[in-house]
Amino acid sequence: MPSPYGNERTVSKLVSELEDAEKLSSRGRAYGRVCYLSHSDKRVVSWKFNEWDYGKKNITLPCNARGLFISDDVNNPVIVARGYDKFFNIGEVNFTKWEWIEENCTGPYDVTVKANGCIIFISGLKDGTLVVCSKHSTGPREDVDRNHAEAGEKHLLKQLADKNVNPNDFARMLYDYNITAVAEYCDDSFEEHILEYPLEKAGLYLHGVNVNESEFETWDIKDVSELARTYGFKRIESFPMNSLEDLRKLLDHCSTKGSFQGQEIEGFVIRCHLKNNGKPFFFKYKFEEPYLMYRQWREVTKDYICNKSRVFRFRKHKFITNKYLDFVIPILESSPKMCEDYMRGFGVIELRNKFLESYGMSGLEILNHEKVAELELKNAINYDKVDEHTKFLIFPISVIGCGKTTTSQTLINLFPKTWGHIQNDDITGKDKSQLMKKSLELLAKEEMKCVIVDRNNHQFRERKQLFEWIDELKEDYLAYDTNVKVIGASFAPSDKLSEIKDITMQRVINRGNNHQSIKFDELGEKKVVGIMSGFLKRYQPINLDRSPDNMFDLMIELDFGEQDSSLANAKQILNEIHKAYPILIPDVPTDNEIDKAFKKSLEYKPTVRKIIGRGNGNQPKTPKLIKPTYISANIQNSEEIIDLVRQAVTDNTELLQKFEELLANGKFQKDLHITLGHVMSSREKEGKKLWKLYCERYNDQITEYNNNKYTEKNENLCNNQTKLIKTTDELKFSLKKLCWDEKIIAVVVTLPGGEEGCLIDVNGDTVKGLVCQNEVPHITLCKLNSSVKAVYSNVLCQKAESTEVNDKNVKVFKLNKTKEFCASVYLNF
Repeated sequence: MPSPYGNERTVSKLVSELEDAEKLSSRGRAYGRVCYLSHSDKRVVSWKFNEWDYGKKNITLPCNARGLFISDDVNNPVIVARGYDKFFNIGEVNFTKWEWIEENCTGPYDVTVKANGCIIFISGLKDGTLVVCSKHSTGPREDVDRNHAEAGEKHLLKQLADKNVNPNDFARMLYDYNITAVAEYCDDSFEEHILEYPLEKAGLYLHGVNVNESEFETWDIKDVSELARTYGFKRIESFPMNSLEDLRKLLDHCSTKGSFQGQEIEGFVIRCHLKNNGKPFFFKYKFEEPYLMYRQWREVTKDYICNKSRVFRFRKHKFITNKYLDFVIPILESSPKMCEDYMRGFGVIELRNKFLESYGMSGLEILNHEKVAELELKNAINYDKVDEHTKFLIFPISVIGCGKTTTSQTLINLFPKTWGHIQNDDITGKDKSQLMKKSLELLAKEEMKCVIVDRNNHQFRERKQLFEWIDELKEDYLAYDTNVKVIGASFAPSDKLSEIKDITMQRVINRGNNHQSIKFDELGEKKVVGIMSGFLKRYQPINLDRSPDNMFDLMIELDFGEQDSSLANAKQILNEIHKAYPILIPDVPTDNEIDKAFKKSLEYKPTVRKIIGRGNGNQPKTPKLIKPTYISANIQNSEEIIDLVRQAVTDNTELLQKFEELLANGKFQKDLHITLGHVMSSREKEGKKLWKLYCERYNDQITEYNNNKYTEKNENLCNNQTKLIKTTDELKFSLKKLCWDEKIIAVVVTLPGGEEGCLIDVNGDTVKGLVCQNEVPHITLCKLNSSVKAVYSNVLCQKAESTEVNDKNVKVFKLNKTKEFCASVYLNF
């Protein structure tokens, strides 16, 4: 082994730089955490940085170590344990591009197989105390359900005993050499990852030995292997490559297969040296597959266990993932214990292997390009099959006044539990696809068989748009193998357009204002005639010989008559669907039942008003006073809160990985806030008085908003769907707990003031009586399920605040309470 390191160990300058970096607000900020050692009264400080700060040109960190533990000694601090300098995947940053490596690095290139477990740092103190750390902590912890450092130490003591090595002697050796042994703890009985490590393969895989100093110095891999042999570590497979060209050929070859020497591996770590100073340089080459596929299977399994849904948003490996779900769902349904274990991270690999065995292919074989055609064939869906699982959508093709809504209401009155109706005129936002999203969301309900997608669809492009939305959105709401049949109902025959114009005009006049958008009494005859004439001019009748009309599974071409045409239309639709799809309508309702449903449809009144024009000045002059929907304290330094949350889950590898995935995929709320009061609370006896106090407090801003004195240029008014008006009040708060279950991630916060009031005015005085409406003040960070309402955060946070959390799916972590945050109070219209 190399000679012991004998230079001065103290790192006072580094500690000073770290403490300075701890005061930064964002970029380059350091985070220090005091850790108590398990076998000593001494303490160490764990230092870390945000992952995205490493390797940035415009950020200089005091130390690039990923994992850094320094003794808590004001006068003579020393590095107790040190990880590698953060290294990156090939092509991930500029200095891991092949051309940069070729220009700046020199061989030999030591290639090591990348282990798949949790990293463990092992070092020693002068008195022979053994120090074992996870990535960012050591010693006992109460805020995690799985202590990686303690598990790693337990295994280390066993392996040292097998070698008849005294742990104190091993610790002194590490101290004398001033080194940290860096290992990967791989053991499925403790924590499963992606690769399989059964009992015979479990252990501490030693892959590095680092010198405990600020600048990165590490032992050659041959010396690492020697230390592993001496002290009973499992050795990482490694081999040298002398030329960069040969290295690239090897990596490219392994990447296409997703394996090395017939074994699934995560990838390689490559060690070489910089040409200019001889310093060590590391980079990694990670395989995308089969790990992407395996992680996807793990996520869909957890989602099914939590939500009983097999709908997923992954676009890759769609066929095989659905085949996997076909196999595992019956197993999960028959074993609640397996579901419980799976959510704790156990049985993941076993279930995956059972599926692969039943399917008759390995993960690598599935990914082999030659198998793709076979795979698609095995998983193809028979879209011609119509059975009890088939669902239906009905698209009207119409112009205004043809009676499509009355006909639709008649049909859903006949089948109120199994038929639904979504009206385009009820969609008031800018996202036009909400029409299809809401229709599919309704169709996804177990009892729902048919949904009428109520829009005029009077042009080819509108019909084409509907089919495109189905293709794009269907699997976000329905299981992949759900066969959806699309029925068209043409209300306006092309040979009767002149007759249709006269009749529909009279209908619009007769119904007056009983329509979401065409308010005859307000718009006036001239405006209404113009709108309806425009529709008729643009109308493109059904043409079953061209796209998209040839994509309908059934087209019902309705006649058009003056008297009770909606009643006749309903009867014709019922009869034709009964003939084509008796699974949807086994028996046509009687004339008496249809008449009753039709009369009920005539009582229908629209509840949403859709503004399509200003009218002729007849509309009301004094609109109803608009009040805020809710009042919030909007947080400016959201990144800092996200960082503190990340720190809380650092030692839970599975949650940390999930956290980073959610963050990278933009799942976290962009603008964090604490809800102080909501208009819905005014409907409850307890909340009515509080909401009134809020509205009285901000009466001036509410009045100005209603008088349109705020414009888009006003700095206090944001130009988006929710209008925000900033007040002069502020809220001080601190973080208390992180709450995480299968539906939502939230943070419980502590507010000052108690019942007196939590808000502070511009003079720094407490605003009397204004408290948080929620029993447990909180911040909603992330919705893990799109169907979950944000209000569910109340339920989760109340569970977390209870004296004993009985729900095993709820994970609670303590947060840093010392830091005080400030948020500005906004009105949300």
